[in-house]
Amino acid sequence: MLAIASGELIPGKRLPSTRALAKRLRLTVNTVSAAYHQLEMLGWVESIRGSGVYVRARQSESEPQADILDRLIVPFVRSARSGGFSAEALRDRVNHWLAMRPRRFVFVHPEPELRAIIVHELRSAMSWTIEDCGTHRTSIAPYLADSVFITVPSKQRTLRAVLPSDAELIALEARPVDQVLRGYLPISAKLLIAVASGWRGFLEIARTVLTAAGCDAEFLLFRDTNANGWDRGLETASVVICDAVTAQLIPNRWRTIVFPLVSDASIARLKSFERFYCD
Repeated sequence: MLAIASGELIPGKRLPSTRALAKRLRLTVNTVSAAYHQLEMLGWVESIRGSGVYVRARQSESEPQADILDRLIVPFVRSARSGGFSAEALRDRVNHWLAMRPRRFVFVHPEPELRAIIVHELRSAMSWTIEDCGTHRTSIAPYLADSVFITVPSKQRTLRAVLPSDAELIALEARPVDQVLRGYLPISAKLLIAVASGWRGFLEIARTVLTAAGCDAEFLLFRDTNANGWDRGLETASVVICDAVTAQLIPNRWRTIVFPLVSDASIARLKSFERFYCD
């Protein structure tokens, strides 16, 4: 509901199927179906038989903000009341969350090479301060007071167990590979392609994707920028595929394809946090 109200999910956007969302959130299909039904009853989405569930167009662009907020708040209050919570307890928790004033995002991950790439991408897109740290409690502790934490989906459960229950935690979505490479496909099997990155995960993913795209393994060069002489011979490649950090190390005369890791949807979600807490 908040994503629709903030414009993160635009009218006409098709939502994931109940089965796909249930699998992602580890819920039953019936639970997701009931949630979609409630959203439809409240006017947020519409179900088109045989097609799926879509975000409804707003009936009026001039709809009062109070009406939009009421549609968010009323189901929440009713749910809390049916759960046995008092108005005073509800008010205390709402005031607690509204009093929060985070002013930075902290990307948490055990691999410093990946952290460097994500921080670089986010700093070019966000207005808040972007920091990073490892997953140990001592590394996280200095940021607990005023930060929104972000990580990758595979580390979300581990990090959730370390953070306080009221800490904000967002899992970033990866940018779809075909979104970046669409304009370059199909790729000639005999084209000499180099892949360079300081993060081993980038090199491993690129190897899998390029091989699946039909590239000949003998015509692929993989270079770890942490190694001495990593750029030796790269000028002979037709193109160098790299991350945003490595791109700064490559001469302008070389042809490069810079592959951003963070999806546009995740950037939009982080921006919604900035807008919400803007004074």
